[in-house]
This record gives sequence, structure tokens and C-alpha cells, in this order.
Amino acid sequence: MLEYLVFDLDETIYPRGSGLMQAVSERISLYMIERIKMAPEIVPRLRHDYWEKYGTTSRGLQLLHGLDMDDYMQYVHDVPLSDYIGRDPALDAALRSLPQRKVIFTNATAAHAQAVLDVVGVAHHFEAVFDVYFAGNQGKPALGSYRRLLDALDVPGHRCLMAEDTARNLRPARQLGMTTVLVAPLPGGDVDGADYVIDRAADITRVVADLGRVQPDGTRHG
Repeated sequence: MLEYLVFDLDETIYPRGSGLMQAVSERISLYMIERIKMAPEIVPRLRHDYWEKYGTTSRGLQLLHGLDMDDYMQYVHDVPLSDYIGRDPALDAALRSLPQRKVIFTNATAAHAQAVLDVVGVAHHFEAVFDVYFAGNQGKPALGSYRRLLDALDVPGHRCLMAEDTARNLRPARQLGMTTVLVAPLPGGDVDGADYVIDRAADITRVVADLGRVQPDGTRHG
């Protein structure tokens, strides 16, 4: 039985093309230049290298440059959310129609998550936010952060569905038995690790309905 719907936040709860993450990304680069005093020309390469090796830029900065995580998170998320995103009645209706418990699992902070959920108009559907601090600043896609999530929810993986816009963040979830849903992947992008692919978070209702037709032995009915 499916008990929990686990949602990523950025570019999952709101559309990829909103421009919000581009604004955050620009502030990440600016932070590296202004606060850590890195040469602008090396920032793109370092960000890519840290993302590949450590999962997030912030994790690489923390391990190699003594990053002040609180200062960093406040700085990079200091953007006017309502300039980029707004209410999503379709997502609100979709979440309202689903009886499963719902949580957010994000590499951002709970404060940023709450602010985004408020602007989108769906905060009331989520009972908890599991953020970068919950995961010991390690975050996705480190397998330990997923294990910690399941421990906190007190459920086995097969009772959870995870929706996320980045395929590599779904692979650990699938490894732990979760049903994985990739939301709005880039054309021709990585889909390895996804059990389902949907165009927007509101389409999660189709996935849940399909799972309801799957029997314990893997067969379908309906």
C-alpha cells in the first residue's frame, strides 16, 4: 500500500521554465566570487566538478572551502519568488485528491521550501519538509539521506513514491524500493532510474491511479 508521496521542491513543485532556479544559480556563482573570493573564470568548472563529485555545489564548498552553510543558503535563496512562480490550482487540486501523506525532500532549506510552497498555494498539503540540514548537509543523491528519510517516516521504501526533476536523484530512491517519478525531464535528458515520467507535478494523479491497478505479484487490473 502506498503511504507517502515524497516530492522534491525546486523545478518539481513549480515548472522548470519559471526562471527561479536560474536566478538561484546566478547567486550561487556570485557567492563563490564575492564571499569565497574565487576567480570568476573558474567558478563554472568548479561548480560542475563539485556537482559531479559531491552531489551539490554546496557540499563541495563545505568540504573544501569551509563553507558557512547558513550564510550560503540565505544568500542564494534571497530572490523575489513571486517574480518567478505563482499559484498552481491544478497542483492544488491534484494533491487534494490524493489520500496519501505528503512530504518535501529537498537539498534547499526548510525556510526556502515553505516560502515556495506558500507562493504556489500548496503548503497545506505537506506535513513535513526534510531539508539539507536534516540530511546532515549531505543531501541527495547520497544514499544515506534517503535512508534517514525512510527512518523518519518509519516506512519501508516500497510504501513511498518519490517525484523529482533530476534522474540521478531518483536512482537511490529506486534502490531502496521506492516508486520513482521523473517530472518534466529535459528533452533527450537522463531518465535512468525513473519508473514513470510525467510532464508536471499535477500529473502525479495518473501515476497513483496506475499503481492502484498493480497487484502484489506485479500484475495489473482495470
